[in-house]
Amino acid sequence: MSLSILHAIHSIDPAHGGTTEAVRLLARTLEPVKSVVLSADDPACGWGKEWPCPVRLLGPAKTKFGWTRNWDAGLRDLLKPGAVLVVHGLWQYHVLAAFRAARRAGVPVLIYPHGMLDPWALRQSRWLKLVTWWAFNRKVFQEAAGVCFTTEDERRLAAPKLGRIRGEPFIVPLGVEEPPDSPAVLQAEFDAAHAALAGRRIFVFLGRLHPKKGCDMLLEAFARWRAIGDTDRSVHLRLVGPPHSPQYQCELEQQCRALGLQIEQDVSFAGNAAGRDKWRELAAAEVLVLPSHQENFGIVVAEALACSVPVLLSDKVNTAPAVAANGAGVMADDTVEGTLRLLQIWQRMSTAEKAAARVSARRLYKEQFGVEQARRRFLEVVEATAARV
Repeated sequence: MSLSILHAIHSIDPAHGGTTEAVRLLARTLEPVKSVVLSADDPACGWGKEWPCPVRLLGPAKTKFGWTRNWDAGLRDLLKPGAVLVVHGLWQYHVLAAFRAARRAGVPVLIYPHGMLDPWALRQSRWLKLVTWWAFNRKVFQEAAGVCFTTEDERRLAAPKLGRIRGEPFIVPLGVEEPPDSPAVLQAEFDAAHAALAGRRIFVFLGRLHPKKGCDMLLEAFARWRAIGDTDRSVHLRLVGPPHSPQYQCELEQQCRALGLQIEQDVSFAGNAAGRDKWRELAAAEVLVLPSHQENFGIVVAEALACSVPVLLSDKVNTAPAVAANGAGVMADDTVEGTLRLLQIWQRMSTAEKAAARVSARRLYKEQFGVEQARRRFLEVVEATAARV
């Protein structure tokens, strides 16, 4: 009996960032293990064509809840002996629909919350989440075969919400693939495409421009850092990623002007970058700055480390303790003062200390955040779950 892994997710829209990328990376399996990804996206969108396994788009979904009648039909031929269903994310219809179908077929379910049980995340849209928790999420957790957390911190923070669950909690770290070329080659390509930034020290933020990510704090801290004369004017802050909404990007641009930061000269908004373009942005950076209020893992952290780029993180990024302990970056609290402290600590490090941080960044990637280690651990958990049926 061959093993098959069914990944159910609300959407594989690339703009959603980390969760979508995590599913894409975990879905690459070798024979005889088969993987299929199912989402509530509209088939007309065309997403998933470059993915490493079959993708079924079961939409178009109605409302943000993601309702579509197609989940049963989409799963029916896949829910067979040897299958394990992995539900990614919470709060939306795919959780309920996929769980019901798996229960009827006697197929075990693993839940991958991807940080959605973090206390900060639970406070956002609190009443809607309370309704869905008591309506169906609570029962799904009670009956699931296991729950996958990307870090021990994520498991610890989620524990008060879960209480007693039947399924075993597993730590299943994520990982990322190697860059498509050497950092030197990627940086040269970036420099050729962005002549105006030649010779500048680039501090990059890469991810969705979203209040959760602390973008507003980063702009304020950066402006204060420059105002107190603690850095030279060659530093350029580059925000790379799609905006949460057009209005939010306008708010950030207005904030820049209010803080006296010149757009393009001091700060640039690069928009979304995918594939090789994303790697170029990282390779050209002196550091990655991610002052998020909540981040269960932070795929971009591992991507930066893979490029030998140190990372400046808030203590709400669950990989931050490992980064700080291994000398691959700096950690501080998720406030304007904490973000300013990140910038100041990095600036005051000697040339030798910064070089050592770059070496440590690459070493940490190789030891803990490579994609092959992540896939092996994930497959171990899935195989153990299938064996208990």
